[in-house]
Amino acid sequence: MSTKEWSVSYWHYMPGPSSPMQMMKGAMKAMQCGGVKEGETVLISTDTNKLRIAEALGGAAYATGATPIIIMIPPVGVHGGQLPEPIVAAFREADVFFQPSTWSQTHTKARVEAIKAGKRGCTMCEVTEDALCVGAIEADYEECDRLGRKLGAALAQSSEVRITTPLGTDIRGQVAGRPVQYETGLFRKPGQFAAFPDSEINISPLEGTAEGTIVSDVSIMSVGVTIYDHVTIIVKAGKVADIQGGMAAAKLRTILAALNDEKAYNYAEFGIGLNPKARLAATNLEDLGRLGNCHAGIGSNFAIGGKVLAPNHIDAMYRDATIAFDGKVVLDNGVCKI
Repeated sequence: MSTKEWSVSYWHYMPGPSSPMQMMKGAMKAMQCGGVKEGETVLISTDTNKLRIAEALGGAAYATGATPIIIMIPPVGVHGGQLPEPIVAAFREADVFFQPSTWSQTHTKARVEAIKAGKRGCTMCEVTEDALCVGAIEADYEECDRLGRKLGAALAQSSEVRITTPLGTDIRGQVAGRPVQYETGLFRKPGQFAAFPDSEINISPLEGTAEGTIVSDVSIMSVGVTIYDHVTIIVKAGKVADIQGGMAAAKLRTILAALNDEKAYNYAEFGIGLNPKARLAATNLEDLGRLGNCHAGIGSNFAIGGKVLAPNHIDAMYRDATIAFDGKVVLDNGVCKI
C-alpha cells in the first residue's frame, strides 16, 4: 500500500525516548491555539493509553508559565462515556482544559459544565503521537477558523442541511434554531471549545427530522478504517434504522446493540471538516476535520445543542462531500461556494 493511500508519516506509537521531543512542536502549537498564558491552570484529562501525549502537553503548558494538572484514569470504553465526578469538578475549576484520550470526552458532563463556567478547551479524542508531529497539526488554524465562520454564518440562517457524495450518501435534516458549534481549532476566549488537531463546524438536527443514507468510506470511531470496507447507515425519522456492509458494519451493529439503549441510535450531528492539511485515515481527529470530509454523529447530542443524552457518541466519516443549506451548495468537496 502506498503512502498516498495511507499517509502515516510517523507510526502512532513510538517507544523511543526521542518521541516527546518530536511531539513538543505540536504541543506548543496547541498552547498557542488555546491562548494559554502565564499563571493559568491547565487541566489535561487523559487515560493510561495517552499518558506520553499528556506529558508532552503538560511540558508545553509549563514552558508557557502555566501550571499543568494531569488527571489520568483507565479508558472508559465508549466514545461519549461519562467521567467520574471528581474530574467533572476539576474541569469546572481549571482555566483551560485539554482532552487527549482514547475515547472521546466531548459529549460529557465534564466538558459541558466547564464551558458553562466560562472555561475554554479542546477535545483530542483518539489522538496519536504522530498527530502532534505531522498532518493536520501543520494547518493555518486562523484560516480554518475564517472558513468555518463563513460557513457557520450561513448555516445559522438555514433551516435544512443536505449532504451528498458520489458513493451514495444522501442525508438531510432540519436545523432551524439549533446552535452552530465552532470547533475550528482556536479556543482563546472564555467559553470556546475546539477539536484539535481537527478543525470542523457541526450542528445537531432537530430530533426525528434526519432522513437518508450515509456511506462511510473513511472511518468510524470505535470501528476503524472503512476505506476498503464501506458501511451504509440508513437513517429514518432521526434514528439509525439499519447498518449494511461487511465486517465493519457488523462491528458497528454489535457496539450499538451492546449499549442496550434506544438513544444510542439517535442521529446526532452533521459535521463539516475544514482542515486542508489533515491526512486521510491516519487518525480519527484528522478524518473528522479533513477538508472535503463530513461526518455523521450517532448517539448523544446534548453537548451540541440537542436534547438526547445517550451512552455514546460515535462519528462515521465520509469524503468528497457536497453540502447544501436550504438547497444552495455552500461547500463542494472542499471548495467554498459562498
